[in-house]
Amino acid sequence: LKFDGWIEQLNADFVGKKVAKGEPLFSVYSPDLISLQDEYLQSLQRHQAGLKTATMRRLSLLDISRTQMRAIRKRGRAIDAQPILSPMNGTIIEKNIVTGSAFTAGTKLLKLADLSSVWVEGEVYAKDLANISIGMSAKVFVDDKTAQPLSGTVSFIEPVLNNVTKTARVRVQLANPDGLLRPEQYVRLQLQRELGPRLVVPREAVIFSGKNRIVFLDLGEGRLQARKITTGESNENFIEVLDGLVHGDLIVSSGNFLIASESKMKSGIEQW
Repeated sequence: LKFDGWIEQLNADFVGKKVAKGEPLFSVYSPDLISLQDEYLQSLQRHQAGLKTATMRRLSLLDISRTQMRAIRKRGRAIDAQPILSPMNGTIIEKNIVTGSAFTAGTKLLKLADLSSVWVEGEVYAKDLANISIGMSAKVFVDDKTAQPLSGTVSFIEPVLNNVTKTARVRVQLANPDGLLRPEQYVRLQLQRELGPRLVVPREAVIFSGKNRIVFLDLGEGRLQARKITTGESNENFIEVLDGLVHGDLIVSSGNFLIASESKMKSGIEQW
């Protein structure tokens, strides 16, 4: 609030309570506010239009509505416990007052939020940012991978990277009519983009050896050949092959670690 005072009746009395626009949150006792109300009433009694306009403006600047001013005028005397009304439909997510609390101008008393629509923020590695664009669809998983996801759209991509994690924040906006998503809650964010036909191999088929990526080509009759490949995009199950294989090549997709160990001992080939 923009004045000093004390909390009288407190209706917004617990975090999580839903309030409607125009509903009283609490009432306040403020000598400064009472004095200004008295000045407003005197201007009405004396028919001083200039003073009336000035006091109405000062009351308005203190967030006293025209409806509340009419109530003061109808009452004929200052309201000692002035109701403070909710400016919006929302939920109380922070409360710093109790009945009888003193407060000063500018002190945060309550924090309200409209949780019917929320932001979900995720951290995305720099290498993946090229595949993300504003407006692309996103899925948010609240509980686990099998839960029904919520759908949203990417509304913001942070233009700078976190110096420690080398990631950028991606913001997804989505409806939250049932209140399933809550502030500071952890969720899993999934972004999918159609990249077109690509040559991919199972992740288990690729041996990581320093900067090299190697697969074992099946030449038939029990013969295997280590083949360096150049890789591109990847996900949990597959790795894209940019060079080193062609469609139709037969590769080994399991037991590669044992094959690699034996190959190293027998041949010491350059790629190891």
